[in-house]
Amino acid sequence: MPEYDRQQVEARLEARLHEIEKRRAAVRRSSEGMRDELADYDQHPADQGTETFEQELDETTLLLLDDEEERVKAARRALEDGTYGVCIDCGREIPPERLEAMPESIRCIEHQNLYEARLRQASPPATSG
Repeated sequence: MPEYDRQQVEARLEARLHEIEKRRAAVRRSSEGMRDELADYDQHPADQGTETFEQELDETTLLLLDDEEERVKAARRALEDGTYGVCIDCGREIPPERLEAMPESIRCIEHQNLYEARLRQASPPATSG
């Protein structure tokens, strides 16, 4: 079983949640500012394209933040049930350096890479044609 200071891990996970919420609030503030701009009829088409791009970027950022929040919550559950620091795929210890860098890690580096590769295979990037 991995060794760690439970209070320190709890504090770091709580700090991650606060950081995520601050980033989420900043994205929402910036997207509210876009909605308050002038009506569409007086905007140049390029400006509308830029605005659409920025809205989609904000939506994507919010989705990524939701995913990060879920990982932090999963790590908190693992801390509660005594499995924190153990890879959910292979059952081996997650290296302390990884947990130090990303306290919400639930997979060792090897299995995180495999997980991300499977995600990329499941939804390959769109090709221009």
